[in-house]
Amino acid sequence: MLDRTCARCGNSFQAEAKEYTCPACRKPAGIRKPWTGPLSFREQQIVSHIAQAKSNKQIAWDLHLAEGTVKEYLYRIFRKLNVSNRTELALRHGGNSNRSTTANV
Repeated sequence: MLDRTCARCGNSFQAEAKEYTCPACRKPAGIRKPWTGPLSFREQQIVSHIAQAKSNKQIAWDLHLAEGTVKEYLYRIFRKLNVSNRTELALRHGGNSNRSTTANV
């Protein structure tokens, strides 16, 4: 056991190797805070592209994002809308895919 200082709260605690947060600061495994609120503009753009059956790579190219960023947005969208996959998302929001999401230039 090692004496450590918690990286989050600064309290001292006894730790195994590679533990940097005290037990009080650690998040319980499997418990996630639900995401609520409306979708952001960028999330709405992602949903629109998903409804058009585009891949993450195509969405990233169209929106000038990294593919990993698209994956992060999808993760947030799935949690906010309580869906488990792209198909469910596309079916639920397929009627909104005709709306233009680009700005008038």
